[in-house]
Amino acid sequence: MILSSKNVSNLMLAQKISISLDPLTMSFIDAYLARHRDKNRSQVVGEALRLLQRQEQEARLETAYAASATSDRLIAAEFSGADGDGLDHEAW
Repeated sequence: MILSSKNVSNLMLAQKISISLDPLTMSFIDAYLARHRDKNRSQVVGEALRLLQRQEQEARLETAYAASATSDRLIAAEFSGADGDGLDHEAW
């Protein structure tokens, strides 16, 4: 593994934990590492968790967007009635 200043600073801030993974997941990690020799198991697990975190954030954003979509359509409908107010775009 090639250590960069980013890798060194991340390692200094990292906490050591112990996890148990099923054999299929370990096989996947080891196969991934064989293709990406610049990474280690901790980096692979960390990257997987960051992807999971991003997925969770996107799901929360989608839920919030869906909840606001109805009110956004109502507001848009209110303002669309201003189209016939006699003012052209150039008048502004």
